[in-house]
Amino acid sequence: MTRLPDWEQRLADYLADVLNTPHRFGSHDCAIHGANAVLAQTGHDYAAAYRGRYTTELGAARALRKHGAGSLQATFDAQLPVINPALAQRGDLVMAQEAIGVCVGGHAMFAGTEGLERIARAEWSRAWKV
Repeated sequence: MTRLPDWEQRLADYLADVLNTPHRFGSHDCAIHGANAVLAQTGHDYAAAYRGRYTTELGAARALRKHGAGSLQATFDAQLPVINPALAQRGDLVMAQEAIGVCVGGHAMFAGTEGLERIARAEWSRAWKV
């Protein structure tokens, strides 16, 4: 996958736009957040099959079974190259506490209840190259 020439600005703009957006299943949950970050950087929408299909945690699980690879991790594994979390760079996606976030350096930004939340690299369990 190729990032757009202005991917850094596009990613910064996306993160600024959702900085205070609270978690909401189907519109700003961790999977949609990760897919939106990829969309901003590459122009490719991995979440197209999921958008507007669920509004609850149960609905998200059903969407992952129907349109994805069964689980959040397996679905992202099927779409992006898995890398060691220690090698994740700005814009790559990471997993911590069973959620997907966007690497912005030594921490990643995750969709949280009050807006984006930072989680340190030491807590990441998986990562994907964008």
